[in-house]
Order: sequence, then C-alpha cells, then structure tokens
Amino acid sequence: MNVFVDFTQNNDHYYSLHLLFEKRLGLNLFRPTGPEWQTKGFQYVDSAMPSDAELIEGIYHIPMRMEPERGYYTQKAITLAKFLKMDFDFTVTIYAAHEEPFYNLTKTYKPHAVFIRQIANMHEIPAGFCKNVLLGTSEPMPPDINYISYFPEHYEGYCYTQPPNHNTVNNFVHDLPFYPYDLAEWNKCESALPDFTFKMHGHHGRDDEIPHSLMPQTMKNSAFIWNVKAHGGGGFVLRQALACGRPCIVRKRYAVVNNSSEKNLLEDSVNCIDLDFGTERAIDMIKTWSQPERHIEVCKAIAEKFKKDVNFAEQAEQIKEWLNNLSAR
Repeated sequence: MNVFVDFTQNNDHYYSLHLLFEKRLGLNLFRPTGPEWQTKGFQYVDSAMPSDAELIEGIYHIPMRMEPERGYYTQKAITLAKFLKMDFDFTVTIYAAHEEPFYNLTKTYKPHAVFIRQIANMHEIPAGFCKNVLLGTSEPMPPDINYISYFPEHYEGYCYTQPPNHNTVNNFVHDLPFYPYDLAEWNKCESALPDFTFKMHGHHGRDDEIPHSLMPQTMKNSAFIWNVKAHGGGGFVLRQALACGRPCIVRKRYAVVNNSSEKNLLEDSVNCIDLDFGTERAIDMIKTWSQPERHIEVCKAIAEKFKKDVNFAEQAEQIKEWLNNLSAR
C-alpha cells in the first residue's frame, strides 16, 4: 500500500511519519519533489536533490540520517508526473495551508485514495475539506470529523542513558527572550543556582542553536530540560526529553490552555518541576533532584514512566485498524 505525504522540511515530523507508516505499518511512504508541485498550485517543494540521491524507476531514493553516524533511513520522493502514474491508498497533508490543494489533488487524480489530515500544531482544526484526522493534540474536533488521537513517534536515539552531569540546564524552546515573564523566571533560576550551567538554545536564544543531528546527544548530556513554552506547552522536544529520562522544568498550564496532548504526561514532582507552584519551590527542587544519586534515580524513573505512558507499538495497531476502516468505506 502506498501513502503520499506533503513535505515541510521538519526532520522530526517527517521521521515520525516514516516510523508510523513504513516501520510500524509496513506501507510505502512517498513525498513530493520537483517544481511542478508548486507551478500546479499543490505545494511549495525545494526541488534540489542531494548529490547522493539515487533515481530508481522514477523514484528518488534519498539517504538520510538522524545523527552523525546513526538513525539511517531513506526518503522516497516523486515528481508530480510520477505521482500521476502511481496508485495510492492514502494521501496525507501535515500542513494547514495544503488541506484544500491536497483535497483537490486527491479528488481529481486519486479519487480512490483516502484523504487524511495530520494535525500536531496547537489550535488547528480541519478547514472543511478533510474529514479524517490523525490528531497529535487535544484540540476539540468538530462533530463531523473522524479522528484518532496519538502521540507522534520520535527518533529512537532519544532514549535513556545515565546523565553524565547533574547541573546542566538546557533550553531548546524557540524565542524564549521574546516572552518577558518566562525569561524572568529563567533569570531567577539561573541567578539562584550559580553552580549550574544554563544554556539557552533555540531561535533567538542566548547560546548557539543546536544542529538537528546533534540534538539527541545534547539532550542526553543535559541534567534538566527547560521547556517553558508559552506558544504550545508540549511538542517533540518535551516527549523526547521524557523518553531520555530528563526532568523537565515546565509551566504545565501552557500545555493545558493550548490543548497540547502532553498535558496528560506531565506530573509535577514525578517527571517535571512545574513553575506554576512557585519559582522558589522550583529552585529548591532542582537543588534536591541534582544530588547525584537522587538525580540518577529520578532520571531512570522518568524514562520508565514515559514507556508506560506512551506505547508507540500499541498506538500503531490502533491506527492500523482505523486506516483499515477508512479503506473499507
């Protein structure tokens, strides 16, 4: 069975679809390439192919990796002309602006394919063209939407390793300096913990942004992850941190008000330190949890809790049944 999905240059996002459709469900996943996708009004695609891409029977096989020497997989990219010659069981859009173009693409050229919208961004709902949704948030869906909720799976390299230090706090949230209230909390914690190293990565951060391929190791080199994210509250970074077993410093109400599914994963004093209960309390907890033996104990427990809370294999089986029901309509 073949699945066609649009492309947004988000490595974590695309890899999660690779894990679901190809690794878990055994389907063939394809993405667009070539200028015709844009000139025909379906989506913008960077048509440049890397030098190591191999063209086989009209399909570009692009070798990819999630880390410098690990996480190898292959993206399969096709031109619009090749798409028209192939059979597809599902078409999937992951970007709100592509819902109408992909609806028209499916209706016009692949009317037997099931059209699906994957939603993982806060406050998004279908625009009225797609009735089937893979829902990666807790956003309420209109009553006519057939949806299944799930946590998008992340790269396997985000996994527990014993923390190599106990006093490094890394932030990967973008644009933290643009949120004065949260920046003030960061500054208070940093000032109160002079023996700790605070690194503000992410767009417009104080420190260098971490290349995507170095994120797994950088996260595992962290003692704590600062994920106070006013513009969401959850997302890949938070789930990846929990999978690595790293305590997260958060403001849980951001996840609640933004309908982030991660609100159901966060448990204060268990896998996170919630600033909503006070900055001084958070500072004291960081000090307590950073004691070496205690820190290792907490990290192990967080990783084990994540495995219990999020079972990607079980999710995939539920999605498989959901997809089979869609195909049978």
